[in-house]
Amino acid sequence: MVCIILHSVNLFLCAESQREAVDTHEKSEFQSNSVYSIDLKNRDLQSYFQALTKTILRIENDMGLELRPYNFPKIALNFDSSRAPGLAVRPELITATLKFLELRGFTKKEVHLVTFYLEELQKVEWNERYKGYELITSQYPSYFHADWFQDSPMPPAMGDRARFFLQYPRDSVTRKLNERKSLLPACLFLDTCYWINLSTAKDDPFLGIDGAVSNLTLGASGNTQRFKKDSTLGPAMSAEILAIPEIWEKKLFSVIDLTSVQIAGGPDFDAEFLESDESIIIGQNPLYLDYYALKFIEQRRKHRGLLNRFGGKYPLFRFAKELNLGDAYSSNLIEIKKN
Repeated sequence: MVCIILHSVNLFLCAESQREAVDTHEKSEFQSNSVYSIDLKNRDLQSYFQALTKTILRIENDMGLELRPYNFPKIALNFDSSRAPGLAVRPELITATLKFLELRGFTKKEVHLVTFYLEELQKVEWNERYKGYELITSQYPSYFHADWFQDSPMPPAMGDRARFFLQYPRDSVTRKLNERKSLLPACLFLDTCYWINLSTAKDDPFLGIDGAVSNLTLGASGNTQRFKKDSTLGPAMSAEILAIPEIWEKKLFSVIDLTSVQIAGGPDFDAEFLESDESIIIGQNPLYLDYYALKFIEQRRKHRGLLNRFGGKYPLFRFAKELNLGDAYSSNLIEIKKN
């Protein structure tokens, strides 16, 4: 059984990971410290597709590989729907990404769509949108795998504890054992699956930002409410989950759509604090994307007379640097021209 213990991720970072159908070690030797920003002409499908195409070509140049089925046999497209319908990844961005993959030779059997929240998807009539693509949510058996979890002695939140009690009403030993586990989104990284991460940027008083990192870590894992309202354990757990080699080495790229950003009022949705920048940012390292999305949030908070969270020094980036995931403060933002 793979038991991933809190505060032991550094041991995994030193281990040699198993090579999949592609040589993941060769791919991950070069980690670009760049984040690419590109303006959208409009918020339609064509604008998103053109922007994605330009930036993915730059990322492929960084990686030294092409996004093709013979390099990446299966892709999981993980997208944020946590605050739908008020704030979620736009369908145009999802469709544009699928269109790009289709033109690169990926079939519908080689790409599946992943999101944690089924209930929120039902609010936006999901079933009518992406016919033919497999959709996996946390309600599906294939989303988690019993052997892949993050273990922590921190007690579960009230809602999660009630769920475990209903699941194991007469088995207190099993219930208490599972209360310590946060199941990981195994459908994103097991076997030959690699992930693309599509997110929005949202103010969060405990994490600093609910963005690309949280969408892939706390927002994608089970039994994580206990960390989401802790300004130390929340960022620490986010960084540790991201640092798991099987997750970290399966990244292709992440996208944050800045056309709708919540700059305050988190962690719940609050339309009063929505701001917009007609652009998207893309990069390999989701931490770097969160850093530049935070700079946008800070700028807009200042314009409204609001103070920045954590005095502008965010624990997430400190923990991530300690785990050798990169220094967000040393990353570069490169603007790509539309034409």
